[in-house]
Amino acid sequence: MNDRERQLMARIFADYYEIADIEIPGIEKREFGIGNFKKIDARHLSFANVQEFRRYLTTNTPFFVSHSTSYYDFPGATPIQKKQWRGADVVFDLDIHAEGKYGAFAKLDQVKADLVRLVDDFMIGDFGIKKEDLAIAFSGNRGYHVHIRDNRYHPLGGDERRELVDYVMGRGLDYTQFFSYTDTKPPRLLGPKPDEGGYRGRLARGVISLLEKDPKAISRIFADQEKREFFIGGIREGNWSRTSLKFDDLIKRAKPIADGLAVQSVDTDAGVTQDLSKLIRVPNTIHGETGFIARLIKDRADIDRFDPMKDAMVDMQVHHGETMMVLFTEDVPALSIGGETMGPFKKDERKEFKLGISMFYVLKGSASVVIR
Repeated sequence: MNDRERQLMARIFADYYEIADIEIPGIEKREFGIGNFKKIDARHLSFANVQEFRRYLTTNTPFFVSHSTSYYDFPGATPIQKKQWRGADVVFDLDIHAEGKYGAFAKLDQVKADLVRLVDDFMIGDFGIKKEDLAIAFSGNRGYHVHIRDNRYHPLGGDERRELVDYVMGRGLDYTQFFSYTDTKPPRLLGPKPDEGGYRGRLARGVISLLEKDPKAISRIFADQEKREFFIGGIREGNWSRTSLKFDDLIKRAKPIADGLAVQSVDTDAGVTQDLSKLIRVPNTIHGETGFIARLIKDRADIDRFDPMKDAMVDMQVHHGETMMVLFTEDVPALSIGGETMGPFKKDERKEFKLGISMFYVLKGSASVVIR
């Protein structure tokens, strides 16, 4: 972007921040970081309240805004040891990686499926976290952030947080250890039951679900309803012997289900969860690479119907109905955005879009603004 385009984008950002719904629990205890040319150009900022923070955003209008997952006595102090750490939210960063500048946006539904499993199966199911202690937000780009704001988790150190990540990602998981034989004659194969917690219960429920939806995926013998229901009844009791399948065959055919139990899109390369000094995007602020709002999803029921490529657009909040002409500076593939299929577009092609769509292409570096 040139300076004129940057100023134009900043004005739109500022208009949004005038009305943005910003909720930051413990704001006076958090460190903030801002960026214009990269995600964090400066940090060690602090704000006494939301009103002060909003004034900063509307006056300075950074393109990226993050806050610490940690709480401090003196969040603006430097070096970090002087901040006096008092605990931290646990944050999971779910991110999709794909080839090309736009490849990830076609796969956001995959990340959302992982988000649902992370929240329902792990956060609420395994960890026992209450819905009101979870904050779920679109990242504004390629995924989602899940903030655990349950104060029981605040004291956890980096090693304990890494263990949470390892558990969610299934590191070291060997589902074959869920099974054992009895000493009886004939021996019975004992395995997980669907009413158990954790990975054991999820595996049993996954096998039952597949048997009910696509029984031949396990074995052709389960096309026979009587054999299928007999085996399902055994699984419900923890008795996996009610089948003519050999143990090795059964384990092999259950592997795709076992492989899908963990949440693989958790971003551990950046160490988001275990890094106690990490800054994470402030929910409901704008991502400077896309123009999308890091939309806070307040209700678990809203996750399923949330469409980030539509519901996170700035022009849904400000400048309704406005359009902007752009000139493409590179070829761009077809993409579903704003509820419509856009493209493909060729370099030097001119198009007029709704404001949010034009902002997206300009901020991604694929188009320039045409002044009329």
